[in-house]
Order: sequence, then structure tokens, then C-alpha cells
Amino acid sequence: MADVDTEKIIETLKQRFDETHQFIFWYDEHGEFRDQVDDIQAGLQGVAQVRVLTRGHQVQVKRELLALAPSERVLIYSPEPEPSLNEDHLRNIVLYSGTFTADSLEILRKALGYPQSLRPFLKDHRKFFDSKERRQRLQHYDLKSYLVTPELAIMAVVAKLKQPLVDFFDILQLVLGAGMQDNSILAGFEKYQVSGRFWDEVRSRFGYTAATPNLSDFIVGLYLTITYHQMKRPMPQRFANLDFSQDLANVQTLMQQFGSRHQDNTTDMFGQLAHDVWQVVQGATLFADADIDAVARADSFPQFDEQLLLWIQERLQLGDVNAQLNGRSIDQVTKWRVDTTHYGQQFKSLYQMMRKAWHLVRDVRVQAPTNQATLEAIENYVQSGYRLDTRYRQFVWDYQRSQLPDAYRPTKQLVDALYVNDYLAPSMTTWNQNLNLTTIPATHQQRNFYKNHIAPETNRIVVIISDAFRFEAAKELEKQLRKSDQVTGLKMDYLVTGLPSVTYMGMPAMLPHHDLTLEEKTLLVDGQPAVNREQRQRILQAQNPASAAYALDDLKDAPSAEIREKFAGKQVVYIYHNQIDTTADNLKSEDSTFQATAEAISEIRLLIGRLRTVSIAHILVTADHGYIYRDDQLEDSDKIDLQRTGKDIKSQRYLITDRNFTLPGVDRQSLGQILGRADDRYVYYPQTAKTFRAPGGANYVHGGSSLQEMVVPLLDVRTTTSRSEAHNAQLEVVNATKRITSLEVPVVLRQSEPVGATVIPTAYNLYFVDDQGRHISGLVTVNANSQSIEVEQRIQQTTIVLADRYYDKTKDYYLIIENKQEPTDYQRIAFDMDIANLDDFDF
Repeated sequence: MADVDTEKIIETLKQRFDETHQFIFWYDEHGEFRDQVDDIQAGLQGVAQVRVLTRGHQVQVKRELLALAPSERVLIYSPEPEPSLNEDHLRNIVLYSGTFTADSLEILRKALGYPQSLRPFLKDHRKFFDSKERRQRLQHYDLKSYLVTPELAIMAVVAKLKQPLVDFFDILQLVLGAGMQDNSILAGFEKYQVSGRFWDEVRSRFGYTAATPNLSDFIVGLYLTITYHQMKRPMPQRFANLDFSQDLANVQTLMQQFGSRHQDNTTDMFGQLAHDVWQVVQGATLFADADIDAVARADSFPQFDEQLLLWIQERLQLGDVNAQLNGRSIDQVTKWRVDTTHYGQQFKSLYQMMRKAWHLVRDVRVQAPTNQATLEAIENYVQSGYRLDTRYRQFVWDYQRSQLPDAYRPTKQLVDALYVNDYLAPSMTTWNQNLNLTTIPATHQQRNFYKNHIAPETNRIVVIISDAFRFEAAKELEKQLRKSDQVTGLKMDYLVTGLPSVTYMGMPAMLPHHDLTLEEKTLLVDGQPAVNREQRQRILQAQNPASAAYALDDLKDAPSAEIREKFAGKQVVYIYHNQIDTTADNLKSEDSTFQATAEAISEIRLLIGRLRTVSIAHILVTADHGYIYRDDQLEDSDKIDLQRTGKDIKSQRYLITDRNFTLPGVDRQSLGQILGRADDRYVYYPQTAKTFRAPGGANYVHGGSSLQEMVVPLLDVRTTTSRSEAHNAQLEVVNATKRITSLEVPVVLRQSEPVGATVIPTAYNLYFVDDQGRHISGLVTVNANSQSIEVEQRIQQTTIVLADRYYDKTKDYYLIIENKQEPTDYQRIAFDMDIANLDDFDF
């Protein structure tokens, strides 16, 4: 502690020596300044020497002093008490010399800016204040915030509290975050003699009254109290001593704050403690009799989420899509758990997966009308039917991202069976029974793409052709693009490929041409091959010299200046993208088909954004073909034996041959009719989701006749270079009164505008603070994501629970509405405090 103000001591000694004292004696009774002697000697250089006086050396020091010249000055420092009269051989010199005393407590008190009332506190905790580092950390804190209970300041230093305002709830959260066993912070409290005060605070705020308190029991009490409150069930008698429900407001506040503090950290201490508590209380047995509605209301333990997910799985197995929990449908429950509960993000993929499964179970048996004509079938598919393919894709992708959990294998098997047997097979059968390619208008035929959609354009147009980018994926891209106000126009249309629906047919068909001829696996464009990008560019330029063809991979990371240069003077630009097919058409990576689809959507969206910034305003997105993907393994019975002879071209979903034959389950189309020229060959294909026995992948196939393979997107995108006017959806407090009369504060909120192109859905954290900015409540999350134009539909209510403490009615309190992703974006709304305190009553 002696280092608190060495400079001040040196300055004082200099002044004393100026008062004509030759010798100054300093008896430091407790040796507090022993380690500072060298610093003091250096500080007195040129003014006085320093002699250290120790027991048994008085006579020697006396002789040295008497031998000095009158002009030589000396500080005699003794790290011991002044000796008694009969033992003091220097007493006669002391009598005509000066004396000095340094009160370390007083120096410390003044250095810290503490009032005189805290002097006893400093004396009682001398050990803590011995460290210069601890004193420096202490000065980071606002004295007013711990003046009434100064021990909190020591707790704050030991716990390494970062904020300047010292609050016990914040300290307690740091203690909890240090773990249930071998808690280093509690050990520090014990070392610096504040553990008693810590448990006093716990007792007064939470009602934990154990004679010998321990952290493990206290944590168990917190988790059980909040859990049984959420479940609306009484605490079991054997845990009655850990029932803190009499201080429920404080328990709710602490647990909400602690959960939100650690929710986004790499180590989720809230979850780690939940795991420890579950083991201690044998949670599987303790909550075995809890009904599912009670479980759905609680979120303290991740096991509740696991139980809910398995309950949803059970309902789906029974086809019970109308099941509800606490008035919420399965769809609503899964969204609510993800958006508002502590483990929502941890179980997000599983909840999303089960929500997609619920949609599939609900919708997949709604079959398309039988005997639908070709155009009716296409129209039904592009309007709504594609959603089943999307949901199956998203379900499988979430299942894969969740590490293929065995526990949900029954749902996976159910979804696979429903998708293939109840949707894919019958819809393909209906499609092929009524397929008539001659009824498809020329504007929707892929082979007329350039003539109908590119040639008439007088302004620059860019075409992104993504290999195997099927219609449903483009619909998801369209949905994402609609969220941007810099996309000024979106129109989704479709094209129908020829047969076989493969790259070597689709890519050349979209080039300018008069004649298409198939030679082996090469579709010649007016006699010219169009196998690679260079060949396709030459064909484009032959039609319009101001044309170019690029690869998306070469553009996505290119500098803007390079992109601007590539497009300068160009009127027609084709951009080729091969994210899906290059992944899926490989036996080793075909199980990543749906991941590749998600990546393709993202890459195309990002490229459109980049092109927009270099003044490219009109973009078409299309594909050469689609695909069928089923994540279950094909049985041998799913394969059709069909022999290839001579110059036949065969793959899993088609056979091109000049042979004329009939085979059950197989249909055909005239290749000449498909190409619009004389050709006596046929394209044979399975009528269902079956495949021909041929080398290739087991799950990803294309080339045959189905809506998924043949109907490809034609997404027309218009953009602007103007700055975005998009802003976050805002919440307004519309309470009838902004007066707080109880610890449970109802807050009524209105979303000011519906979510749209210029209004971004936003999640907000809501909590109350005092006039010093200290949190006085738990934290709740509110989502501003309503798309309704009806004001009433954009109003929601939540309840925020305040900590149970003294509230000064003369001070200000504020509701904070804080953007969850951008904490600097927040509102601060004043509320009047009118909670009755005990001091308000005259007993």
C-alpha cells in the first residue's frame, strides 16, 4: 500500500528539510514504506541522504550522524516502531531533529477520493489495497455506484467487471459465468474478505437463507425457480429450500440478463450451468411427468427443446398436422422457439427442419388434378406446386447441416417417402400421361429464348445462365431480391426445355440460331459446336458483334473497374454459372446438391448486386435444365432395364435412338419435333421418378421428362444505381400511460410500417435502465417483421419484469429498445416510476 503516493511523501520531506532540519526521523511502525526507500532516496537526491535504521544498529548510526558536517542532511528511516526510552540511544538527537509520519490509510483515502466514512473500510481490507494494480482497476468504477456498499467495489475488481457502474446483478452474472465448481471469483471474494457480504446480498435479493451457503445450491435454486414458474407448476417439496419464488422478479431479471449476456458467446455459460444443474437434479426423472404444454413454456434446459422436437416428430408420424401447444400450431411453435428462447439458435436447423417437414406432411397429399393438360400442369407448378420441391430441398439441407441426427431419422424417412411416393411419382405420372409439347407457346420454348427475349432488346441486357438452376431455386432468389429497394422490377416467367433436359441441349438452344442439329452429344448451332464458352461467344458475336460471354466465377471477385471494363460497349452479355451441376453430377459430392443450390442462389444474388453498382440495369436469370434429387437410396426396383444399341445415346433419365418400341413405364417424344427440324430419332424417358439402369449418380438425375427437369426459370430483374432507402422496421411504444406501477411492466408496441422492399425486418432487445444506465430488468426480444398493411396486425404486447429493489420516484427510468444486430441503434423512452416502497408507508 506504501506506493500510493511516493511523490507526495518526497515533496513533503523536501519542505521539511527546508525548515533547517539537519536530521529527520521516520519510524514506520508497520514497515509499509520499506519497499519505497530506494524511490524516496532517489527523489531526495541533492537534498538529503537516507539511512535505514534497523534493530541493533542505533549506536553505529549515531556515530555516523555525529560525524557529519552541519550542512549534510539525513532522513533516518526505520521500518520498525520507535524504541522505548531506555532502549533509544538516539533520543538526544531526535529531540533536536525533525520527525515525520506517513499515514498510509489517509494517503490512500485521499488518492482514491474516498470520503472519511470509508476509512474503516480501507483499514479492514488492507490486504486488498496492497496491490497497485488492484487500486488502479478500482479507480475505473464510479464511486457513487458502490458508496453505500463499498465491498461491491472489491467484488467488481475480483470479477473484472468492465462497466464503470457497479451493480450486484452484473457481478453475480460474472460469478455464475465462472462455473459451478472451483469458482475462481468466489475464491477471490474469500481471499479479500468480501464473501460474507456477497452471500448477504444474495440472501437479501433472492431469499437464499442457507446457514452455510454454497454456489451449487444457489444455482440449482435459480434454474428450478424460473423453470417451475414458466411451467406454471409448484416446486417439488424436496427442493422447497431452493424455492426463490418470493423474489421471482429478481430471479427472472437475473436469468434473462445472464442468458442474453452469454447467448452469443463462443462458450454459452448459461447452457453449461443448465447442463450441470440437470445432472445434479436428475432432470430426466424430475421432469418425467411434465406435460408437453408445460415443457413448451420453459426454456431453461436444452433437453426441453429436444423433447419438443421429438413430440413434433411423433405428431408428424401420426399425420396430426393440426396439433397445438399452448394455442400455437407446430409452425408457430418452431418459429417462436427459434426467435425468443435461449437455445433457439442452437436448435435452429432442427426447428427449421421440422417446420419444413410439417409443411410437407400437411401439403404433399394435396394432389394435382388428374388429366391436367400440359399448360395447366405447368401453370399449377409455377404458381404453387414448386413449393413442395423447395421445402423438401430445405428440409434435407437442414437435416444435413444438423449432422444427420439419428433421433430424427423417422422424420427423414417419412419425408422422403411422402416426397417420392405421394408427390413426385404421381405428379410425374400425371405430367407424362398428358404431355403435349406442341401446346407450349413459342415464347415459353427454351429454343426460342434468344429470338423472343434477347433480339428485341435495344438496351444492354445481361443473361445469367446457371447450370441446373431449377425453377424453385429461382423463386427463392426472387424472394430475396424483393427485399431490396434497389431492385426496381421483378417478373418471374418460365421456359420449357426440350428433351433430353441436359446441358448439351439447353445451353446451345439459348443461343441465336436458325437450325439445331444433334450429333452424338453435341448440339450444333447452325452447324457450329457450342460446347464451351469461347464457342458460344463466337456464335453470339456473329449475331451481334457487341456481345460477350463470361464465367460467373471470373466476375464475382473481380474489382469493379475490371467489371466495368468488361461490359463497356457490350449490348448482350451471357454469364455462365456452374455451381449446382458441377457438384451434383459427381458421385462423390452429389449429396451436397442442396448445399450447392443454396450457394448458387447466394452467388447469383451477390453478382446482381455487383452488376447494379456498375450501371447494369437489366438482367435475366435462367437455366439450361433442372433436376430431380431424392435423398433416399434408389431400390433396384426403381431402375428400368433398357438396352443401348448402335449409336444410341443413353443416360439414367433418357435414351435417344431411332428404334421404335414400346415398354411399360416408358414414354417417348419425337426428337425432330423437339428440335423443329427433320430427325427420325426418338427420346425415350421413364414416366415416373424411376431411372434407366445406367452409370451415374444415385440421387441426382436429370435429362428426363418432369416439371422439375423441364420447367426452368426466366427471372427478369431491373435494378437502379440509386442509394438504398431501405431502413429497419421501427417499433413505437403505444402504452396508454408510461407509468410503472408494478414489477411486471406491460409494454404495447406498434410496428410503424409493414415489412417490404424499403422496410427491413428487425429484432429488438427491450429492457429498462435507471438514470445511470444500469439495467434494472430482464431482457426480452421483440421481432418487428409483420408484413400486414393493417395497423392492428402490427401491434404486439410484451411484459418486462423489473428487479425487486428500491426505486426512487424522483429519479428517471427509461425503456431501451435496442436493435439486436446494431446496438448503437436504440430508443430511450422515459417512464415514470410509481412502485410503492415500504418507506412509503408509516407503520
